[in-house]
Amino acid sequence: MLTPAYCVTITTYSSSASWLAATTGDQEDSLSGLAPAESYTMYAGGFSQDSVQYIGLSGSIFVADTTSGPFSWANFGTGEAGFITGTNIIAITVPTAVTAFGINLWSSPFGQTYTVSTLSTPSTVPTSSTAPPTFFGVTSDTPFTTVDVQAQAGTTYAIFDNFQWGTADVGSPVPEAGTFLLIGTGLLGIAAFRRKTRQPR
Repeated sequence: MLTPAYCVTITTYSSSASWLAATTGDQEDSLSGLAPAESYTMYAGGFSQDSVQYIGLSGSIFVADTTSGPFSWANFGTGEAGFITGTNIIAITVPTAVTAFGINLWSSPFGQTYTVSTLSTPSTVPTSSTAPPTFFGVTSDTPFTTVDVQAQAGTTYAIFDNFQWGTADVGSPVPEAGTFLLIGTGLLGIAAFRRKTRQPR
């Protein structure tokens, strides 16, 4: 007997409020405390906070204070933020499997486009050239532990903040096809029985 291939269903969100309404048990890492005031800290090989790992692939990764100092030009109202240079690719790993994540993205030059991949499913995310930063979120019917974020070629800094993760609120389960068949057969049987009892004798 052949087992049909399973298709992953992913829903994307450009609104933080809509994503929050579709998820439960959310946690957030704002990257606070990872950079000194008016400065930045380089993290060779990546860094971890709230059990979430951030690794720059073939590039440098650092966290900077954007409220003042040399990176105040990147202040989109998020305080401390993560920066990737070089190949502008970041691999994010959560400690346990989840079915939802959200992230704020912006860039230098402003308005660059990202490719964000979950469960081998890429999404194209154009970012804004003005504050606030662009929000991108995902819910999935399949658990995952990694998210890959890649900025387009020519991006000097890929900038991210406020990584969130949680559980997709799937609501009531949808009955399977076999359940519909049983319900339909039962209704037909009831209709036939009622019709038979109404016939004159």
